[in-house]
Amino acid sequence: SDEAEVTRKTVVVLGSGWASHALSKVADCQKIRLIVVSPSNHFVFTPMLASAAVGTVEYRSMTEAVRSSNPMIDQYIEGAAVHVDVNKKYVDVKLNSLLDGLREGEPPMVRVDYDHLVVSVGSRVDDRGVPGADKALRLKSFEDARQLRTAVGESFEYASRPDCRGSSPEEVKEGSRRVTFLIVGGGPTGVELAGELHDLFTDVTAKHKGTYPNLAGNTRVILAHGGDSLVPQFEPALRQEALRSLEEKGIEVILITRVTEVGDGFARLATKKTDPTTGKLLDEREETALPLSLTVWCAGTAPVPFVNELLSQLPPEARHADGRVRVDHWMRAPMHDPSLLGSVIVLGDAAAFDEGDGELLPATAQVAGQCGAYVARLLSRGYDLDTTPPLLPCYDAEVQDTCDVFYDPALTNWLKF
Repeated sequence: SDEAEVTRKTVVVLGSGWASHALSKVADCQKIRLIVVSPSNHFVFTPMLASAAVGTVEYRSMTEAVRSSNPMIDQYIEGAAVHVDVNKKYVDVKLNSLLDGLREGEPPMVRVDYDHLVVSVGSRVDDRGVPGADKALRLKSFEDARQLRTAVGESFEYASRPDCRGSSPEEVKEGSRRVTFLIVGGGPTGVELAGELHDLFTDVTAKHKGTYPNLAGNTRVILAHGGDSLVPQFEPALRQEALRSLEEKGIEVILITRVTEVGDGFARLATKKTDPTTGKLLDEREETALPLSLTVWCAGTAPVPFVNELLSQLPPEARHADGRVRVDHWMRAPMHDPSLLGSVIVLGDAAAFDEGDGELLPATAQVAGQCGAYVARLLSRGYDLDTTPPLLPCYDAEVQDTCDVFYDPALTNWLKF
């Protein structure tokens, strides 16, 4: 109805990752006016990136267009948010250049007003302080997967050239270097990629049926991780199982190791030493140079520039030590003006959600998706987000009979943390 159209609040969602995708799927666009802003016009099912990088899964099988995720969204804007004014409630968006390289000048900017801003801009790869790391391959988008897939294939061709197929020690060593792959980071992405690469190498070097049987026994997959256990986001039993599974396959896992430099055909590693008597870790590190073909950087994440732009307008307590935005139990960012509480919501990798014991929710796809769906229901049901806890519009008993939103007073009281 015209009345419903007037009362619909405008919700601007930044990003097209797990949190944004879940929110778009669940949101009731008859209750809210949903605008999605992202430089990427599709959602990527990231657990399949490693499979796509080795050809097990095709790219179109792991993506969904933003416009298809919910055909009822009011608008999708292909661009990146570069500025926000939390007091005047607008965000400036730099539109993508659709003919990049063919047209001169900067792409245009547009201003988008909002009632609620949902910041789910994800994170970037953190390679600061490591010379050459910016030249390593990545695995955060399907374009990264496509590039890695091409590079792996070229490495096998490179290792099959006549100049390294002789029997001399130098040629054997060079042939092995050309099919040695280093994965930096023992999180979910690094562990998945290590397993996928090993399975690919086993297939392509198999006798009689593989395309590169002459390289059998030469390939190496090495996983270097700075911590003392893999996938630290998961429970100890799963961490041990991940390590056991990789080592059983023959993948070389090097823990408590930092990569200090990435170069053309090599990487430098620094592994903590242990006391031979007590087994305790020492402060000293042992430096080694590793000849290799490719380095894939899957270690660490850092906030994207827009998060710093947002934090510059929020109270100091909004900034977590790792650069993310602190949020409360309803994913709301703290504000200078209490009346604006709930106007900025932060999800996914950009949010620091304290579970109450000092531990933050892990930056995983599952957490982002659940938070996105949760916020979609809050917004669609019309919760008053500037109160704590947020109240349904039917909180007043006099209007409950005419309200179309489920209301349970006991549930609302339970939500009061």
